[in-house]
Amino acid sequence: MTTTPTLLDDLAGTVAHGSAPASFQTGLTHRPAVVVEPAGTAETATVLAVAARRHVAVTVHATGHGLRAPTTGGILLVTTRMATIDVDPVDRVARVGAGARWADVAGAAARYGLRPPNGSAPSVGVAGYLFGGGLGLTARTDGWAADHVRGFELVEADGTPCTVDAGADPARFARLRGTGPADGEVVTAVTVGLLPAGPLTGGGLERVLGPADEPADDAGALHAWHEWTRELPDEVTSGLSVVPYPDLPFLPAPLRGKRVLRIAVVVCGDTARADVLLAPLRAALGPTGTADTVGPLDPAGFARVYAEPEVPHAYLGDDLLVDDLGGAALDGVAARVGPMVVTGIRHLGGAAGRTPSVPDTVHGRDAGYLVGALAPFDPGAADAPTARAEVDDVLSGFTARATGRHPSFRFGPCPRPGG
Repeated sequence: MTTTPTLLDDLAGTVAHGSAPASFQTGLTHRPAVVVEPAGTAETATVLAVAARRHVAVTVHATGHGLRAPTTGGILLVTTRMATIDVDPVDRVARVGAGARWADVAGAAARYGLRPPNGSAPSVGVAGYLFGGGLGLTARTDGWAADHVRGFELVEADGTPCTVDAGADPARFARLRGTGPADGEVVTAVTVGLLPAGPLTGGGLERVLGPADEPADDAGALHAWHEWTRELPDEVTSGLSVVPYPDLPFLPAPLRGKRVLRIAVVVCGDTARADVLLAPLRAALGPTGTADTVGPLDPAGFARVYAEPEVPHAYLGDDLLVDDLGGAALDGVAARVGPMVVTGIRHLGGAAGRTPSVPDTVHGRDAGYLVGALAPFDPGAADAPTARAEVDDVLSGFTARATGRHPSFRFGPCPRPGG
């Protein structure tokens, strides 16, 4: 009697698991038939060849925050084991496995006086961030992270490995930097250029706007930041967030039940230069209720700039790219009450607005700002549609100046139709 080989038999040599991994995004859940964790290109090629032969769908689960589309059935390919980092300090490049996180790349590069073009959250994965273009901490100085990519290693849907760069396949190289892999393609490693580590100055300015459950009396701090950004040189990259903190005992007492404005700043220069550039903003904000953590910035300690939460949770969000910020829209952010929604605005332009030397498909080069809204929700209570409506409500104030959307700032279930 003979037995028919199972899918797991065909995948001998890979690491297979019976359940999907946990994710930073807890509001969506994978339910695959098989979970595999290939260690690199060769094992990934085996997985895709088997899937193609058996006509089984493959979904990639990226390391970091990435869980965009949950899968039911088929193969879930987890990139966790593809996390090698090899730094070449002479050519100032790093070859990074698709499963690495930016915190690890920053630490590896820092040993050579270098830094990667990473974003604001250390736990974000390298590959997914670069596929969207990568809005880095120094984007106005150094451009989008995709501008620094030298090449990709990937496996075709039929299991064929290949290398993609500007010379070998310029059209696909452009598509990977800004749009990402096509259906069936799996990127296993990327080579990215590194930047000098310093001098670098960064941190946050915080101001309590008032109780979270009451409209803010004054949106002047938001307007002050907006006016300040209009004349900034390219060496400054900044963003703001408005967070209505609930009155919960595990939160720090100064934030509990308060609406807090945080302005994140990175200056490619020393503290003396940063102090000169920040002086008008500091004067406009005033000392009352304000924390100021801007100072010398270790590239490996970049988490303190935006101070984003690192606890997995259920959330959804959306964004708008806008040419400018209207005063009424900023007033609306300060005055908003209701269910918790975090509003974030990133200042673009500078090097992030210039035409790249090598073509790509990055969204937002023609925009002045990126406005995002993010809402937590309880997946057990089926309240994602309510959170979606709250996000839409925040963004509605900015639609008159909208030029598009950025795919990397769209999260969670209940996507907009066509999105």
